[in-house]
Amino acid sequence: MLKRVAEVLKYSFRSTDLVFRLGGDEFVVIMSNVDSSMRDQVKRKIDQANVMLQKPKDDLPPTSLSVGVAFADRENPEGDIFKDADTALYRVKEAGRCGCYIY
Repeated sequence: MLKRVAEVLKYSFRSTDLVFRLGGDEFVVIMSNVDSSMRDQVKRKIDQANVMLQKPKDDLPPTSLSVGVAFADRENPEGDIFKDADTALYRVKEAGRCGCYIY
């Protein structure tokens, strides 16, 4: 399942974006040359990945992504960018998962 998620993330984002697994079932995508004006494009990429993961064409069960996003130019940063992304992630989880919250 982890390999499938990694494949979908790599497919959904640009070839210049860095996709890596932190540990467990947590992944990170680092995008360069992106700012908060591109929030809609980033959300569409995540939504596309969720559609792919919920309707798998292989023998794996459906799954979903819960994603927290923080841009370098975000308003009112509360900490470093990873902490803010983690805060956004927990908002998605509290709301029922399978989605995206942008800090």
